[in-house]
Amino acid sequence: MAAKIEYVVADGCIQDGTNVVQKGEVFMSSNKEVLELLIEEGKITPRGKLPSKDEQDGGD
Repeated sequence: MAAKIEYVVADGCIQDGTNVVQKGEVFMSSNKEVLELLIEEGKITPRGKLPSKDEQDGGD
């Protein structure tokens, strides 16, 4: 059985019902379409793929 990929919020926060997931926290959804849309928009990314602080700030 394949390992389930965990995603983290990369931009802003996501509200899932009454649960709010903030940037850097793990986001879990059983809805594949929602995951695909959030990945496409750059809101979530696979765990371990967040850019470093220097990359986010432009390296200054």
